[in-house]
Amino acid sequence: MVLLISVLYFLTVKNVLPVAAYLVIAIISSIYFFPVKLFLGEVINNASKKKHILTAFSYFVTSNIITLTALVFFQEDPGFIHTALLIYGLINLGFLIYFYWTEKSSYNVILCCCVLVLTSAKFAI
Repeated sequence: MVLLISVLYFLTVKNVLPVAAYLVIAIISSIYFFPVKLFLGEVINNASKKKHILTAFSYFVTSNIITLTALVFFQEDPGFIHTALLIYGLINLGFLIYFYWTEKSSYNVILCCCVLVLTSAKFAI
């Protein structure tokens, strides 16, 4: 889903897709990643307390990155959003390293990689 959002972000920057459509899709997917996935996810219910907290925080960071990429279209001077997105990107990189070497959780590794693609698309375009 995050790779699709990355493609939609690129299409929005190139004026193929309207900004309002990207905003709606980004907000819906960010709601999916934080509240819905956190409380209804079957993977989290079977995990230890530490893994539960780290996975929840990872979904929160993913949700915020998606929302901030939608908000960047509406701000003339992207100072705060640029800094917040950079900090969330570094936190997400930390989660990528953690999930790859410690938890061996392939879903979370792939999710972190896709979110890094979205973050880097914002800085590259």
